[in-house]
Amino acid sequence: MAEKPRPKALAFIICDTVIDDKTTNKKSLIGLFSNIYAKSFPCSHPVINVFLSLTEGHGDYECSLICVKDDESQQEIIQLAGPLKFNNPFSVVEAKFEIRGLILPEPGMYRFDFLCGNVPVVSRKFKVAKK
Repeated sequence: MAEKPRPKALAFIICDTVIDDKTTNKKSLIGLFSNIYAKSFPCSHPVINVFLSLTEGHGDYECSLICVKDDESQQEIIQLAGPLKFNNPFSVVEAKFEIRGLILPEPGMYRFDFLCGNVPVVSRKFKVAKK
């Protein structure tokens, strides 16, 4: 059996809040960021939302969002998983992951990786620094 095509990422954004308008189905992304500052480590970030917009998927996928330390250790910080369904390859599917109390062990570069069926689709780096 041939492997399903990998979906294509249209957007992969880290922000404070995602507001979903139930009337229009439009999303508002509030507080976009690429840096987190903390006074001491390990630190706990209250809420992070990771928003994705994807297309060119074929059917059902088991997907995961993984946060790792972007260094030689590749230490996994958190992993979330769930299903994603594309009605057809022209569909645009949006996904939101809300992470509360993310523990970041030390300053440095971190990365969110999004995978469909264990195949990497998109990555996004962010920096964590001492205030």
